[in-house]
Amino acid sequence: MIDYYRFSLAQDWIGAQHQASRYVSRESMMSEAALASTHSTDAALQRIPFGAPAEQVAAAIASDGAVILTGVLTREQVAEVNKDLDPHFDAIGQGNFGQGEENFLADFMGHRTKRVVHCVRYSKTLRDVMLASPVLAEYVSALVPGAPGNHSLGSSQAIEIHPGEKAQTLHRDANTMLELLQRFERGGPEMLINSLLGLTDVTEEMGATRVIPGSHLWDDYRREATQAETIPALLNAGDLLLFSGRVLHGGGANVTKDRPRRVLSTAFAISFFMGEEAWPFVIPVEEVRTYPKQVQGYLGFRSVSFAGEEPGFLWRVEAQPLEEHLAL
Repeated sequence: MIDYYRFSLAQDWIGAQHQASRYVSRESMMSEAALASTHSTDAALQRIPFGAPAEQVAAAIASDGAVILTGVLTREQVAEVNKDLDPHFDAIGQGNFGQGEENFLADFMGHRTKRVVHCVRYSKTLRDVMLASPVLAEYVSALVPGAPGNHSLGSSQAIEIHPGEKAQTLHRDANTMLELLQRFERGGPEMLINSLLGLTDVTEEMGATRVIPGSHLWDDYRREATQAETIPALLNAGDLLLFSGRVLHGGGANVTKDRPRRVLSTAFAISFFMGEEAWPFVIPVEEVRTYPKQVQGYLGFRSVSFAGEEPGFLWRVEAQPLEEHLAL
C-alpha cells in the first residue's frame, strides 16, 4: 500500500520542475467544431495498463493531473454494463439532470446529455469487476488519504453526450471542498478524485473529455482557462480516465451526426466528505447484502477506518460498527 503523502511530495517536486508556460496557451479560443476536428499530435495523456504498480499511476497523476488506464474492463464486460444501463437511458430524455431547476445545473450538465445516476445499483458487472477490484482500491488509496476500500463513493453516474451538445465549462471537481477548506491552490492531499470509464470507444468528435494537463500545479487556480489549452482524453471501450479533483477538465462538444458518447463517472472522496448520491436512502439494505464487502463500504453501509483500524472508528451506530448493526 502507498501512503498518499508520497503522492503529495511527488506533486510538489514535479511542480517545481515545470515552467509556468508549459501547459499554458495564450492562443485565442477555438470554436467547438475546430476543437473537435483538430487532433493533438504533440500532447497526450499517459496510457498505463490497468494492473500496473500504484506508484506508476500516482506519478502520472502527480505530473499531468490525469492518466488513462487501459483495459479495466473487456469489451464483453462493457457490453454487459451497457445492457444493464440501456433501460435506464431509454427511460429518460436529453437534458434530464437539472431540468426545471432555477440554477446553473441544466446548462452545466448539458441540454443534449443524458445522465443516469445510481449506476452501481444497476450493474452487477460494474460492482463485481471494477468497483470491487483491489487494484482500483490501491490506486485510490495512493491518491486520497485512507486505506484501500475506505473511501466514499461520491457518484456513480453514466453520461451520454448526444450530437449537438456543446463543450462543458472547464472546472475542477474538488472546487467546493478546496474553497471551503481554504485550499484553493496547488499542493496538499487529494480530497476527491474522479474517473470516467469508456462504455463506447470515445473519439474527439464524439465529445471526449478535455483536460488541461498540469493545471493542478498552477500557482494561480483562479486564472481563466480556455478550451484552446485542452487536449482530448481518447478512450477505447473499457479504458478508464483517472484524474485529480484539482485538474481542469470538461466534457467535449459532440459534433458527430449520430454517435452518442457514453462514459461512466465514478468519484472517490475522503470518507468523511458527503457524496452527491445518498446511497443508504437509495439502495435497500436487503439488496446491499448481495454486494461485495468493499462496495458496501464505498456506499456507506460499513464503518470507516480512521487510521487503519478494523472495524472502522467512523460512521457507527451507538458505538457499534455499522456492518454489525445492519448484520451484513
